[in-house]
Amino acid sequence: MNNALTFCQMPLDRASTLRKDPIWLQAQLGAKKSQFYFFWRGKFLYIEQKICVFTKEIDNRLKRNFTDVAMFTDVAMFTDVVHASSPTFLGTNADVAHFVCDLSQMGEDELGYWLTKLAIDKIKFIDFRRSLSLLRPQQSAILSYGKALIHWQQSALYCGCCGAKTKQLDGGHRRLCLNNSCQKEHFPRTDPAVIMLVEYQPKSGPAVCLLAEHHRTPEQVYSTLAGFVDPGESLEEAVTREVFEEAGVVVTNVRYVDSQPWPFPNSIMLGFIAQAQSMELCLEEAELRSASWFTAEQLADFNDWGDDVEGPKLPRKESIARLLIDSWCKSQLADASIAG
Repeated sequence: MNNALTFCQMPLDRASTLRKDPIWLQAQLGAKKSQFYFFWRGKFLYIEQKICVFTKEIDNRLKRNFTDVAMFTDVAMFTDVVHASSPTFLGTNADVAHFVCDLSQMGEDELGYWLTKLAIDKIKFIDFRRSLSLLRPQQSAILSYGKALIHWQQSALYCGCCGAKTKQLDGGHRRLCLNNSCQKEHFPRTDPAVIMLVEYQPKSGPAVCLLAEHHRTPEQVYSTLAGFVDPGESLEEAVTREVFEEAGVVVTNVRYVDSQPWPFPNSIMLGFIAQAQSMELCLEEAELRSASWFTAEQLADFNDWGDDVEGPKLPRKESIARLLIDSWCKSQLADASIAG
């Protein structure tokens, strides 16, 4: 397992038992050392390119662990935020509780007025995906967790069984239907998705892998195939089905590699490598713009998604897709070096 993957270095104890205790939870909301992040419609609050954290008392021990943090202690402002949102509990680190406040119910004008009241230079909300380069690995994991929980909460405001309103419990990890004749409990959901690098070894010459241009990404960005797991389907079956549906390729020898939480919006990406039985392609045009087979040597000349240059590009480095590609290329080039 590659623990260096983005979103995989969670420093918090999720305290799943403690968060069910409303008295303990209320005490943490008022504790001087508790830390609060601020979320608004897919964005987190930053000060001068550092993630913004509110705390009533600066804990230097924790600050050493999170050096790229902008802490502030405007208690009056924080009281307003608590009344405007129901903070979601994320967990503890060194007995310090971490929460995220969802301000998404604020309109742009109201949010702008709130930021103006803070009177802090260079304070703004930044899109989470675009801010990853500003975050330490532990921070990325904490914020991705918060973002995923908030996404679930926003989708579970009403009961899926009877349509009645729900209320938040357990620090935002459970919602209860308010209809007395229903009282259905709702819990956060994660959508499993398989993502796979498909390789083929010709009788002669170097191995190749299958990468595709997806309609949801810019042109000339080549990535692996992926898809959600269907009900009643094993992960290996999902890999086999998705590759055949999207590219018309039959695969065998499906091997698990690694996994990555993916908060866009609430998936767990399960990475595999699979062996193709042929190189013949039949693309599902609704999903893919194009697809091609590439050697590791060819991929070495690709740029990165986001580079301001022309030519083919690979997925962003924080993704498990890029891990699969880079690991495969490294293995192929190493084998070629030994053979040479």
